[in-house]
Amino acid sequence: MNRARMLAVMLALLAPLPFAGALNALAAPAAQEGPSVSFEGTFPLTVEAGDYDLVYLVLDFAPGAGIPLHFHGGPALVVGMEGELTLLPEGGTERKLMPGDVVNETARVQHTMTNKSAANTRILAVILLPKGQDVTTVLDTASTVSGPTLANEGAFPLAGVTAGEYDLVNLVLDFAPGAQIPLHFHGGPAVVVGKEGELTLRPEGGMEHKVTPGMVVNERAGVRHVMINVSSANAAIFAGLLVPKGAEITTLVAQAAPEAAAATEPAGMPRTGGGGPGEWLWLAALLLAAGAVTSLTYAARGRRSGI
Repeated sequence: MNRARMLAVMLALLAPLPFAGALNALAAPAAQEGPSVSFEGTFPLTVEAGDYDLVYLVLDFAPGAGIPLHFHGGPALVVGMEGELTLLPEGGTERKLMPGDVVNETARVQHTMTNKSAANTRILAVILLPKGQDVTTVLDTASTVSGPTLANEGAFPLAGVTAGEYDLVNLVLDFAPGAQIPLHFHGGPAVVVGKEGELTLRPEGGMEHKVTPGMVVNERAGVRHVMINVSSANAAIFAGLLVPKGAEITTLVAQAAPEAAAATEPAGMPRTGGGGPGEWLWLAALLLAAGAVTSLTYAARGRRSGI
């Protein structure tokens, strides 16, 4: 058999082998699990230019506790997390705030909040507070009702906010073990408060640190970072954001594919460690091909010698 026919046979033997597909499957990264959103709310706002504080509050109301007639110094986005809370706007109709319900309260609107149930109630509030204003002003100072307990809080001073249309956003994110948000940035400033467990925060070009229950992290718009749960237990955060209308809350930063990174590796650079699974597959393919060619060669010699 001449060399041309031998080469053709070798290529024919290699062609049906699914090594390319196997290599692609081995090289493809596993899909990354992201966090789940357990609570969320949005409050569309028209914001005047100025300085503000982006405030996040977690309030617990024991049975019978409440806030008598009061108002807030800025617009508030309230989300029910557990239990039942009775809301009564002055001159309005009473309503119940249940888990997952969202109430958008405009600044200085007077109302009461009371836990009339026999169980604890928890609410999550994000407030855009103009600098110098009080979060809450109580009008009924003669009331003897017990107030709520402040379970968690955070504040992010925002200087020089541009006038325009925004969304005030309230989120609770749950990270199972291994879940993450890969390199990303937010369309507006975010105040983050640790809810439970331990999250690892990796700012691009900065020092990684942990976010634990009660810890506050203020994230500026456009700052790129990674959030990942590297622990073996669930982790969660509260997050309040002020996002310009039309901007994305979270934008993932495109990462170079592994093959693209390999293509840019300088030629002749030494490689460390053993070969990956793909290299062993190709070695097996070449050995099979070599065996097949050897068999064909012996067969051809046998025919010439009359064996």
